[in-house]
Amino acid sequence: MTSDCHELGEIKMSRFLIYPLAKQVLAGIKETMSDQFGNEPKLEQAHSRRSICRRCLRRFNPGERRLLFKYRPFEREGVFAEAGPIYIHESDCQPEVEILTRYPDDFRELPLLLRAYTEQDGQVDSKLIKDGDAETIIDTFFADPKVAYIHLRDGESGCYYGRIERAESG
Repeated sequence: MTSDCHELGEIKMSRFLIYPLAKQVLAGIKETMSDQFGNEPKLEQAHSRRSICRRCLRRFNPGERRLLFKYRPFEREGVFAEAGPIYIHESDCQPEVEILTRYPDDFRELPLLLRAYTEQDGQVDSKLIKDGDAETIIDTFFADPKVAYIHLRDGESGCYYGRIERAESG
């Protein structure tokens, strides 16, 4: 059995990809000022660095203006296909890269949760990230062939942050 995680000196390299909110979703919200459920986004100011913009996957700074709206990160209806509140920057923001190839160091101090799902969107498992070591949990989930993808979520409220998929080997 080969591992999805390799030790290179002290650098831990995992084979996964983290996808932020698609730019098409962001464009649609800002163009129509309506979420996928017909609700008008609410404009707020961040009060702390506790939450993350779902588009650029960077933490908000206090005072930054952000839009709050309802989002369902599932394409099909199902028992686990819940919708919930998410934030994006009010102004246009861009991720440093469209797809992250490593877990952001800036997230390590936040209480975050990983939920593993099947191809049919059934939940397989979930674990809180402790001591900032997300890679170990991600690699353990992806060692299970039933797991098709993982959601990165808030560890207290369960709100959606991003989708994690296996990187293609090769």
